[in-house]
Amino acid sequence: MAVDFAEDVAPILQTYCVGCHAEDDAQGGLAMDTHASLMNGGESGLALTPGVASSSRMFLMASGKLEPVMPPDDMEGPSEEELAILAEWIENGAEGPEGEMPIRRALKTPKIATASHVALPVTAIAQSADGAWQATARFGSITLVHQVSGEWKQITNELGKINSLSFNQDGSQLLAASGLTGGYGQATLFNVADGTVKHELMGHDDVLYAAKFSPDGKRIATAGYDRKILIWDAISGEMTRELVGHNGAIFDLAFSPDGGLLISACADETAKVWHVESGERLDTLSQPEGEVNCVLFSKDGRWMLAGSADNRLRVWQLISKDGPAINPIVQTRFVDESPIARMALTPDGHGLVILSEAGNAKVLRTDDWSVVGAMKPLGETPSDLVVSADGANASISLMDGRVVERRLPGMGHQGVESKGTSLDPVYLDLGPLVTLEESGLSFKDGIASVPRGVQVTGTLAAEGQADCYRFSARRGEAWVIEADATSGDLDPKIMVLDEAGQPLSRARLQAVRDTYFTFRGKNSNQVNDFRLFGWQEIGLNQYLYSNGEVTRTWRHPRGPDSGFDVYPGSGNRLTYFGTTHTTHALGEPAYVVRELGVQEEPEPNGLPVFEVFYENDDDPSRIAGKSSRLQFVAPRDGEFTVCVRDTRGHFAEDFQYRLRIRPSAPSYVASMGSMNPKLLPGAGRKIDLKIQRIDGFDGPVSFEIGDLPSGWHSNFPVVIEPNQFSAEGLIFVPEGLEAPSEPVDLQLIASAEILNRRVERKAGTIQGLTMGAPPSVIPMIQPIGRDVPGNEDWTLVIPRGTTVSARIVLRRGEDAKGNVNKGEVRFGKEGSGHNAAHGVYVDNIGLSGLLVLPNENEREFFITADPVATPGKRSFFLLSEQEGGVASFPITVEIRDVSALSAFQD
Repeated sequence: MAVDFAEDVAPILQTYCVGCHAEDDAQGGLAMDTHASLMNGGESGLALTPGVASSSRMFLMASGKLEPVMPPDDMEGPSEEELAILAEWIENGAEGPEGEMPIRRALKTPKIATASHVALPVTAIAQSADGAWQATARFGSITLVHQVSGEWKQITNELGKINSLSFNQDGSQLLAASGLTGGYGQATLFNVADGTVKHELMGHDDVLYAAKFSPDGKRIATAGYDRKILIWDAISGEMTRELVGHNGAIFDLAFSPDGGLLISACADETAKVWHVESGERLDTLSQPEGEVNCVLFSKDGRWMLAGSADNRLRVWQLISKDGPAINPIVQTRFVDESPIARMALTPDGHGLVILSEAGNAKVLRTDDWSVVGAMKPLGETPSDLVVSADGANASISLMDGRVVERRLPGMGHQGVESKGTSLDPVYLDLGPLVTLEESGLSFKDGIASVPRGVQVTGTLAAEGQADCYRFSARRGEAWVIEADATSGDLDPKIMVLDEAGQPLSRARLQAVRDTYFTFRGKNSNQVNDFRLFGWQEIGLNQYLYSNGEVTRTWRHPRGPDSGFDVYPGSGNRLTYFGTTHTTHALGEPAYVVRELGVQEEPEPNGLPVFEVFYENDDDPSRIAGKSSRLQFVAPRDGEFTVCVRDTRGHFAEDFQYRLRIRPSAPSYVASMGSMNPKLLPGAGRKIDLKIQRIDGFDGPVSFEIGDLPSGWHSNFPVVIEPNQFSAEGLIFVPEGLEAPSEPVDLQLIASAEILNRRVERKAGTIQGLTMGAPPSVIPMIQPIGRDVPGNEDWTLVIPRGTTVSARIVLRRGEDAKGNVNKGEVRFGKEGSGHNAAHGVYVDNIGLSGLLVLPNENEREFFITADPVATPGKRSFFLLSEQEGGVASFPITVEIRDVSALSAFQD
């Protein structure tokens, strides 16, 4: 009988050659997985000479007669019998198959029988939407069990390993994904009523990992190791579309609730979003740092979820519904210390059950994506899960052949107490402080009792000395504890002890994301260029814990070659929870953290919880330098002890200190920066407005300006937002006005509401304002698609979490010599959007900043409102770097709220 390519030759090539010479990885340019590619040869020429085996390079290398010998020496080669088959086939003309190559239904491997006492792994599980039927898959078989009647049936077929099961919406059909590794992929559609096969969907070149129904049951999507997604008509069984673009095995698929979109999970560390009808790829979600193992859409279709091998759940807001768009990531959660393997939503969509490869099962609440409970560990590798129709239980299939049930914890509700302490501060007025000397006090067990509201002076003159003072406080009372060095080289440190003499806990900080410092470390003062691993998934206003210091993110990086700015955005960086600033090394671990409530249990997410005590070395607000400052709110009625020592453990006769334990008195100091007094017709000048916050005051402060000359404009009143430290005022002089006869002075007054009182402060006086010649370049901010008169306010609306655009328009004029300024005009870098609300910034400017190129008069620019931006209206302007800073006429930017969850409201 003649040698047949399909039956005799192809299996030999598959065994010894195709591993290195396949179409998708053809070493030397030679592919041998099809007859056509084999006959085409490779980079060294033809591999076969039909009719002459002794002239065929492939045969000579396989038989060891030509170097290099193939397969290589460290691999087993064809037997003499197999070489004879190859030689005969070549001598007979190396004919190919007649028609399509038949599908290989089995591997040519040794058969190893499974021991009779061993349970086959349960590789997939599914439940119908009404909960009536549950299906479990083992190698080559599917078991269907009716959950009410107990009726069961078994389906056996040439299915091999089944990697996925899913029911259609009415539970009448069951879809199984299987295939043969290296051979083919198969999705089989069964009728649940009688177990008969309705369709066998064959079109993949390798094993399938996922096969899913669309919500209406009219389409089926399949994907697997061959890196492609096929869309099928579920009625006819015909393939309707092929989606390509992934660079690795595809592990999971999910349809959107309306069936219009598909999301895929891939080993190439991405998830992709597809338009089902057109096959267009709408977005690639590239944030995961490991293989993406599972994907879902939320029940309402607003969010896309992905679990990956980097142990994290990620959530994106769905924007690309009708066309390509960037879907913003809104949440990243470290869930477990091992890769996320599978996940499923509860029927009401409020809970998300996640399985890790280590066998840990956890439940997250989808309104804030926090872990609300961990179920009993499985003790075995899980393969799949399904949540019951009533949302009460999860059925989890295991590789040891069992299916286990786990009761789901309640979702609960994240109330006020979970966001930190629930104490309302009580502010006191105790009159003048009582002044005492350490030397005049009586110490018992190393502690002296002092009255409420006291100033103590003392000396740390003995080795290891710590002077401790006990005072009484009632629950909620707000105090400030200050220790200043008054002589010598003392560097004071203070600590508060409880009634048992133990350090008093101030806060517990739950890590919700881990990161580390990249590029370079940080000294103890820097506020800028905090480069952190995974920076795209860290938001603004998030607390960052590293080496005992807690700071807070203030401004986003401008891209991968820049880093975060932390509070306050300039000067020396602030610390929070009374922690002390310190240096940070390259590669040092850091964590995004949130404060736990007094009674709140930590999330079982595998990340640490840090306890912060009432202690401080250097002032967290950076006002008092090396002096120590603590804001203390008494957690209960009791007596508390304040201890003072040198942070290094040093001592000397001149190590004198002054300790104050005084009632907190929230307030502020207002100031202004310098301003160019020469106003330019048709343009504005900027003035910086600043405050120094005292004793924890974090409210808004409004600045007002004195009466302006007729025709002049300003953007006052200007408000410094809560928790911020600066804003920017503007005085604008239109063209055509006469200059004032005398220089103009304008007073600035700041005001704030503090403890139900209006607190005013003089910020300073702008002196000597005069008018000069018009600038050579006048910038204007204009909307897209229309023009607004140059000195007219207009409103740019930005929904939180989105980006909009506007235009810079330049009017280039002549200088004193009649020359037109045609040069480049720069408007600054990350701070180029002036007086913007916190979280609102000029975006997409890279490292060069915002600029208009030479000989150009217009460009589009983009403004982003971060999800943390406060809704409301605020003046906004641009400032060119020419002629001492030339400002545009201010426009109004209105931030509007949208009903969307922010990832970064921890």
